[in-house]
Amino acid sequence: MIYTQKKVYDHNLHFSLDEIPPRVEPRKVLMASPEYFDIIDVKNPHMEKGLGNMDKELATSQWESVRNEYVRLAELGILDSVNVISGVPGCEDMVFAANQTFPWRDESGKKEVILSKMRHCSRQKEVPYFEEFFRDEGYKINKLVKTTLFEGMGDLIPHYGKMLLYGGYGFRSEKNAYDEIAQLLNVPIVALELINENFYHLDTCFLPLDEETVLICAEAFTTEGLKTIKKMFREVIAIPVHEAAQNFSLNAHIINDQITGKKVALMQKGGIITFHHLVKKGFEVIEVDTSEFIKSGGSVFCMKMMVY
Repeated sequence: MIYTQKKVYDHNLHFSLDEIPPRVEPRKVLMASPEYFDIIDVKNPHMEKGLGNMDKELATSQWESVRNEYVRLAELGILDSVNVISGVPGCEDMVFAANQTFPWRDESGKKEVILSKMRHCSRQKEVPYFEEFFRDEGYKINKLVKTTLFEGMGDLIPHYGKMLLYGGYGFRSEKNAYDEIAQLLNVPIVALELINENFYHLDTCFLPLDEETVLICAEAFTTEGLKTIKKMFREVIAIPVHEAAQNFSLNAHIINDQITGKKVALMQKGGIITFHHLVKKGFEVIEVDTSEFIKSGGSVFCMKMMVY
């Protein structure tokens, strides 16, 4: 890696994307089953409407539909496999499998994972179950020592095909977390401050499609953050705030497979503008219904983790 000193950047970027080594994208899906999913408190603005207003039977059916789409994609060879961790009593948010960890594979092929430090006590109980999965899969387990708050791939998103990360902070993760993570993984991180509580995780407002293109909700970021994003991507496509906030269209899951060349996007149905841009970029768009999970503040991206 070319970075020997500073590894976390915001608007003061001292490198170009061309300098960043390539990265192999993961092809395995990890989910957590929804039998204990519930909305029992308010951790984000979306949960206010969902509190006491969630249909558990419908939620289970929606989760199974998402899982079935992943199974179908695996059967087509676009993904390798679909793994499921069993839900745990008292872990009502565990179904959002993007938050508890951040898995990574370095340039030599070594697999390691960063364990999250969740903001809410009820979610901290979820992490050991994911740790057990990654330990069994042969990952090196990294526990953060200096960091107080970090919520996995909810806030830490890779640049497609590059050894480069984007770290959101302001609501669930702290900026200082990225200093520790950058050192542990020996990878540069571009820090992006989040300023709109509707977009409390980076994965709700920042959706890379390929090396050159990203979909964003501009209202989620500071002026400096927007300038930084525009430095890193040749094409930055803004999605209206109402579609991103109400329909969770930027919490889609992009599968841009490096082996088959297939381009697939799974997203909540009804995001018309996002749908249009994805089709224009050559993606097969699979619309699913995650309405019961949106009541808790998450959609497709939140409901899975891609692993090596």
